[in-house]
Amino acid sequence: MPGIRAIVLLLASFASSQAQNVTLLNLLSRPDLQVPTFYVTTSEPALLAPGYIMITPSTPGNTNFQLAPYIYNNLGHLVWSGIHHLTPGLAPYDEKVCYFKGTPHLCFTQFTGPVSGGPGGLGSYSVIMDETYTQVAAVQPEGAFAGQNLTQDLHEFNVLGTAGASALTTSYVNFKHNVTYPACPGSPTTPFTKTGILTEVSTDGLNTTLFQWNAIDHVDPRDTYVCPGDFNVGTGTSISDGFDFFHINALDKDENGDYLVSSRHCSTLFKIAGNNNKDGLASGSIIWRLGGKQNSFPVMDSTVPGTPNLNFSFQHHARFRPSINGVSMWDNANNNINPASALASSGMAVTISTVNGTNKATLVEQYVSPNRQLDSSQGSHQFLPNGNHFMGLGSYPDVYEQTPDGTTVFYGNWGPNPPLQSYRAFKYPWVGKPPISEIALFGYAHSCNASAAFYASWNGATEVVSWKYFTSSSEKGTFALAATAVNNGTFETFTTAPFNLYAYAIAYDDLGNMLGQTPTISVFVPDAALAASCNALSCPVGTNYSAASKASCAAPSAPTLFNCCLKNPEELYNFQSHKRRKDPADRKLHNLSGEGKEDPDSIDFPTSSSQENPFTVKLADQEAKEDPKLVDFSN
Repeated sequence: MPGIRAIVLLLASFASSQAQNVTLLNLLSRPDLQVPTFYVTTSEPALLAPGYIMITPSTPGNTNFQLAPYIYNNLGHLVWSGIHHLTPGLAPYDEKVCYFKGTPHLCFTQFTGPVSGGPGGLGSYSVIMDETYTQVAAVQPEGAFAGQNLTQDLHEFNVLGTAGASALTTSYVNFKHNVTYPACPGSPTTPFTKTGILTEVSTDGLNTTLFQWNAIDHVDPRDTYVCPGDFNVGTGTSISDGFDFFHINALDKDENGDYLVSSRHCSTLFKIAGNNNKDGLASGSIIWRLGGKQNSFPVMDSTVPGTPNLNFSFQHHARFRPSINGVSMWDNANNNINPASALASSGMAVTISTVNGTNKATLVEQYVSPNRQLDSSQGSHQFLPNGNHFMGLGSYPDVYEQTPDGTTVFYGNWGPNPPLQSYRAFKYPWVGKPPISEIALFGYAHSCNASAAFYASWNGATEVVSWKYFTSSSEKGTFALAATAVNNGTFETFTTAPFNLYAYAIAYDDLGNMLGQTPTISVFVPDAALAASCNALSCPVGTNYSAASKASCAAPSAPTLFNCCLKNPEELYNFQSHKRRKDPADRKLHNLSGEGKEDPDSIDFPTSSSQENPFTVKLADQEAKEDPKLVDFSN
């Protein structure tokens, strides 16, 4: 065991010191966005749940992409980068859709501090954004423990119900507390301990504490499965490095007002009595423990073929599931310290029975990672409205969707193997209506006599189905319709048109209603020196063209349009629409929503991605585990 711990520390140190670069999207209309390419390697459109993929990619090392909340579609195309919505110095985690005042909003945490588990910096807080990506609420826990103010930790921000009047948050606090750990080598005594705290807090701006629970008040630290000095758990030798015996990482609340708390280091889910427990139990008392050294369930069985019993460890993203009278979780099944409890990580659904004094927990659903990875940290398991399940592999940059029978209908990733990662990953329906400041257009022509290429985008907009492009020889002159294009799900909508000096574009919804107009731009033409390194569509040197000029271009008379074949065999979306004003400069609008549009369910998805994915994980590529013996964490 000491040898394994030394190797983990060495590898982690090496990974953190290396640059972890990925392939970035080439967004000509938005060169300010450095976005990781998302590769889709498996997709069955007819079987997918509707919605958008939401991730917060990160890496412990330096990287070339922006640490931001992202939204991608089922084709792997960018929908939104939230890089300009972050507080400087804070990193985003746990992006998802939540309900606030009865309508869907985006929620995520902005955090600074130890990613292995707080305490968070005093500036850390959680965000609720409306459909325009405008922050409407900032949430953080209040109160103090052992003389230290509570701060928002990255592990949980769970906005409750459709009203969203309150949210569950996690906090970590280091404090002086001597504990001896006889199960650890040398039976060490640590003078400083790190505890995990649940706070239910109001979202009305007052951050009123509605409920609070502290692990150290209810759980014996010796119930942990890690030891002081293990990787990322703390040594317990100083107030800044308390030993993290509990590691709180997921919270939920049921319809009776009781709480679910996940402890990674104890490999246990705790059900906690709320303020008005229906059985009269004291607020904060433990109703039951699922898994771990003090497991309340003598029967831990399974109905899943090939899995004889329920056994999980170092889990994440635990949730109550009233539809099965139980809970769900992401079972990491390892932590890169202890021996594994399974051969691969998986999403689990477990029924809970406490009838007649006999506690029984049964594994009824399991969604194993298709490439059989063992995810050592982070991860998520989401129930989707159509019955599918969506999983994020945490320490791997991979996500997958499976049907109830375990068939993988979607698999994608955004980079090579760890340390690229996303704390959680989710899929939700979402309608984004960003401000006009996010709309952009880039126009380019290789020469004054060549056709112009246009790239239009609207960061975060989900309702744009078509664009019209207008050009003129004068910035203040009369603009004429030069081209139309249907958006096929890509971030940028591309078209070509006869060359002209100036241009703007207008975005339309599926009813032909105007959604927004770009600023008027000057079509870029490279000078002779730069043109030599450019092609008909763009300049590979980027979009910083300050050295070039088109001053020698006269107003065109009869330019020739070249043929370009940049078509992708991709599905179109059925976008929801809302009434907008018509474009006053173009009263006779064409309804372009039907051009080239097909039923997404009838489209044959290509057998391989249009972009070759160099990062596909294969089981044969993984190193053999040093200790293949599986450990039972239920006792």
